[in-house]
Amino acid sequence: MLRARLIFLTSTLLLMPFSAVATGLFECEVTERASWLSEAELTKKLEAQGWSVRRMKVDGGCWEVYGNTPEGERVEGYFHPITGDAKLIAQRGRILFRAD
Repeated sequence: MLRARLIFLTSTLLLMPFSAVATGLFECEVTERASWLSEAELTKKLEAQGWSVRRMKVDGGCWEVYGNTPEGERVEGYFHPITGDAKLIAQRGRILFRAD
């Protein structure tokens, strides 16, 4: 019992530093959160461009958006949090677009 508990605690401690790392494909530069577009603002901007947004979350300092492109492709996109510009668009791990 003590050995199992020790193994569990050791594994947990070893994995903890990795939980703070971004999980996605791209990272944006660090910006002040107060200046970010809100979810609603970014959704409105993307929908005006023909996108369909299913869900959105913060990842790597970017807005990570799951949705469909104006062409109907189901993708995962990373958008700049202040400008809303596309930084990376991927489909099933294949990169379709990456900003320079």
